[in-house]
Amino acid sequence: MASKKKINGKSSFSDNKKMPANVENPDGYLKMHPVWAFRQCDTEHERWTITKSDNFLSNIFSKLVSYEGLTWAEIQSASGGKSSGTNNHFEYICEMIPEARKRAESLKLDCDQLFSLRLTGQERLYGILLGGVFNIIWYDANHEIYPSKKK
Repeated sequence: MASKKKINGKSSFSDNKKMPANVENPDGYLKMHPVWAFRQCDTEHERWTITKSDNFLSNIFSKLVSYEGLTWAEIQSASGGKSSGTNNHFEYICEMIPEARKRAESLKLDCDQLFSLRLTGQERLYGILLGGVFNIIWYDANHEIYPSKKK
């Protein structure tokens, strides 16, 4: 067993095992209210760019504002629509349509999942959810990036 040394009134092990300075709970963001980030938006894709949306103020902006009153846990547990699943959830990039997979690769997205945020029955925002911040990548007006599976 390693011997203990006293350093500044604290005991430490002489085998110099490092302890993390901060230990973060990976689900800690669930208690946070959402923050929106647009810096990573794909502004070049013809169909999925948020910059060409005709209804940004009337639909997208107002929906994002309404989500700000909720925590991420509440947003992720919201359900509805035709299926019994949740409206807002993570989707694996490898299960998206080939065009989306190829585009994600060209954007060098450093993740294997994107978060899908439901705006309406068809409309979705896709992005990277990290530390309570939703980094918006795509606006999918027609639910084509990750089409729902028919029963």
